[in-house]
Amino acid sequence: MTNVVPASGVSSIASALLSLLSSIVGGVLVLAGQYFARRAEDRRQWLLRLHEAAGDLATSYLQEAALLNDSRRSGKPKKDVAATTYVVDRQKALGRFRALPWGSMFESERRRMGSAIEKLWRVWDDPDDEFQRAYDDARTAVATFTSSVGQYLLDQKRRRPKEVEHAG
Repeated sequence: MTNVVPASGVSSIASALLSLLSSIVGGVLVLAGQYFARRAEDRRQWLLRLHEAAGDLATSYLQEAALLNDSRRSGKPKKDVAATTYVVDRQKALGRFRALPWGSMFESERRRMGSAIEKLWRVWDDPDDEFQRAYDDARTAVATFTSSVGQYLLDQKRRRPKEVEHAG
């Protein structure tokens, strides 16, 4: 004796399996979409934090350079220039910047800013044209740093729509 399933029974089983399979596929697609959306949002958040930390770091160097320039021009003795505030702010900004993804990509530019500020301190007693050259170098180093970070962020923004197209 063979069990024979009527044709209407096969059709309802197939329909149930198809319904179950389409629910599973639909659920997987929703989860994949959520994953890619969350990943894109996380990436945007990291890039925003990179931008903010780079701005804070560059500002600390510019503020110290401006303080040195103003103090020297006003005839203040080098020993009376209080730069500890900028150093503390810079260490905080540097810690944040280095902890972020992609922060290490700009290490050479960051080092150039540090070297330029150190040189500005060293040439305090040199002739005005030497000091001015060091001051200009410090401002150029900061501009190079911010430009490099800005260019990286622009490149990432341009790349993002292509990533979304490929993800979909």
